[in-house]
Amino acid sequence: MRGSLRLLSRLGLLAAALLLSGGCSIKMLYNNADRFARWAANDYLQMDDTQEAYFTEEVKALHYWHRTEELPLYADYLDALPGKVAGGVDEAEVQDIFDTFYSWWKVIEAKSMPFITQMLMSLSDEQVARLPERFEKDNREFAEDEHDRSVEDIQAEWTNQYADTMSRFSGRLTKEQRSYLDAQSVRYVPQFELWAEYRERWQRDLLKLLTEKRHDPETFPEAFLQLATSREDYYGKELAAVFDSNEALATEVTTWLLNNLTDKQRERFNERIGEMATTFRELAAEVPEEVPKGGGCLVCPGVPVAEPAGTGET
Repeated sequence: MRGSLRLLSRLGLLAAALLLSGGCSIKMLYNNADRFARWAANDYLQMDDTQEAYFTEEVKALHYWHRTEELPLYADYLDALPGKVAGGVDEAEVQDIFDTFYSWWKVIEAKSMPFITQMLMSLSDEQVARLPERFEKDNREFAEDEHDRSVEDIQAEWTNQYADTMSRFSGRLTKEQRSYLDAQSVRYVPQFELWAEYRERWQRDLLKLLTEKRHDPETFPEAFLQLATSREDYYGKELAAVFDSNEALATEVTTWLLNNLTDKQRERFNERIGEMATTFRELAAEVPEEVPKGGGCLVCPGVPVAEPAGTGET
């Protein structure tokens, strides 16, 4: 799910990315989110001047909303998180933490939907025609992470990535902790090729919808919303089972690691979470002098959609 939708997923994942970054990196990433969004969109679209102006204004408005309304909520949650895990956690509590992070993404997704819908409705035939090639290239690159690699190699990479993620919060893992990850890694099931296949299925229906209905402002918004919110229906039984298995593994492993931090690691964990909460509050206070409006209409009901005169790299 990328193309012009890549903006939606990139912004949605920003919260998770911020949680894995250093203090200065968090500010750099966040303050340049609009630029990253443009890069993401330009991977798939060559916007005309009207589209670019609309895109820029809407991203600014989305960024302002997230900065002023969402970041303070993140900070409050992170301030309370050390206390939640101090006395030990069970898997249900860890899953609740995961669900909270995911809910942040869902809020961003819902807020972005009108803007994304308008962008999709404005696409020219030429822009739509370019999407299949871009989708195919992106899916191929996505699947390459696990393509033609042994299961053992993929599982070893899972261990390395999990250890690296945890160490960002706790500092270097102990030999016991690393051995635990090695032992648990055999339960990880490769998923990226299955994920690429799911994306292909979803993208086919997106392309069909764009081709048939994007110029109909009465039916397209609802049809696209239905498609965007029913992605799990495209997983298939195999991918759904793999996701469930890997999610259970992640929950169990995270629970064990949190319950087996050394005193020094727990101190570092608490400091790191506190630093991030402080950074989020500082970012929330860095508001522009002029509040971006957003909520504009790129393709208004009752107004014929004109094909752009030309497109150009932005």
